[in-house]
Amino acid sequence: MYGAIDNEISPSPTIGETPTEFKVYRRRWLYLICICLANMSNAILWINFASIANLAKNYFNVSYGDINWLSLIFMVVCSIFTLPSTWAIDRFGIRFGILTGVWLNLTGACFRVISTWGFVSIKSRYSIVFIGQFICAFAQTFTLFIPAKFSFSWFPESQRTLATSLCFAANFFGVFVGTVLPPIIVSHEDKIPLLLYLSLIPAFLAAVLSLTVRSSQPPTPSCLSSLDVKSPYKFVFKKLLTSKSYLILFFTVGFGLSNNNTLSTLLQQIMCPFGYNDIAVGLCIGCFIIFGLIGCIVMGIIADKTKKLEELTKILYSFGVISLICIGLFIINEVKSYGLYIVFAIAGLTNAPVLPLSLDLSIETTHPVPEATVSGIFLVASQLGSIIAIIILPSFTRSPSAHQMSIQQCEAEDMKVNDIRDYSIPVYILAVISVILVICFVSFFHCEYRRQKKDEIEHNAISINTDPELT
Repeated sequence: MYGAIDNEISPSPTIGETPTEFKVYRRRWLYLICICLANMSNAILWINFASIANLAKNYFNVSYGDINWLSLIFMVVCSIFTLPSTWAIDRFGIRFGILTGVWLNLTGACFRVISTWGFVSIKSRYSIVFIGQFICAFAQTFTLFIPAKFSFSWFPESQRTLATSLCFAANFFGVFVGTVLPPIIVSHEDKIPLLLYLSLIPAFLAAVLSLTVRSSQPPTPSCLSSLDVKSPYKFVFKKLLTSKSYLILFFTVGFGLSNNNTLSTLLQQIMCPFGYNDIAVGLCIGCFIIFGLIGCIVMGIIADKTKKLEELTKILYSFGVISLICIGLFIINEVKSYGLYIVFAIAGLTNAPVLPLSLDLSIETTHPVPEATVSGIFLVASQLGSIIAIIILPSFTRSPSAHQMSIQQCEAEDMKVNDIRDYSIPVYILAVISVILVICFVSFFHCEYRRQKKDEIEHNAISINTDPELT
């Protein structure tokens, strides 16, 4: 077969051996809200120093590089701890993953708050807040890898992609809140403790809501494919490494999605030499995130209705790459800000849904390999790609021209003039890599829909009912 995933494991029971019906339970929506809230909170904690880096630098008495590490640590920890965390989720269940993720997230948020307390010396503030960020980053390896596995276990096939997309839409909303609100709340560095206390609220609510999660699996399976015996963990890497379709998805879409993180991290540095101020940068990010959130929900519904995951992902990924190239060209050619807002909105609408759709594709093409491990390893590609790009791309920058220095909006009073760089070449590099990746994906990737095929058997013989009870 194209995917090269063999059938060494035991198949699911035949229709005659299964119950006469499958049920889905209303409480799945309550659990989904908990996971969405955890992802939103974690995203806020990840990004909320980025837009106030100058004030955070002064409050914690460190350099800009140290403040950048408060965000970069999430990518590093995710790359290192993905395998242990996904193994734990698959081994001990969804409930264990949810509880571990949300309570680690709350613990990290509490450490962030402690760093502002009066008995903590100025020299110790950064160390404590960094510990908090590290714990939150570790929590991300649970909260970020649960959605695909949870939606498969608790939702019928007609709602799976939507459920996964809602979780990532919540993550995008968290990035939006964590980017936009800090400059509004923190007018002066003395307001940073207020920001950290407010950021604690969503983490606390998610932890409280997690107490309602009573089981990892529904009492009755949601679909026939959920009965398939999972591949033993010791065989997982063999199966993934022999799956041509999964490897293509990993190297083309997985690494390609790192461009979103890279662009978000470096956007202010890329745009300011071309005359765009912080307000324009913030509005561009806002357009990307808001329309990305909308795209996740809308495309999730379309994917569930049409079952055309592969075709939809290829279309969105292609238009997403085109829109990212347009962003680079618009910036370099100093297009008016409103033109950038439009192209950023298109980029968000097309790029953001690719992540949940490709996660579902990775599970479809590798089923019945454990879902958390499949999605976790897939997401590592984007994290590694981001780390590599953020570290390497600045070395390809060049000194700004006289024209750029005359229009730059990089706030030279807060930074050395030598820190202002022209990112034209890195933007071209990202564009070329993106084009190569999307061509390879569209040309060579084909999905077997292993999970959907099993569900088609179910629909021929079994009905799905919804339990009227929330509990």
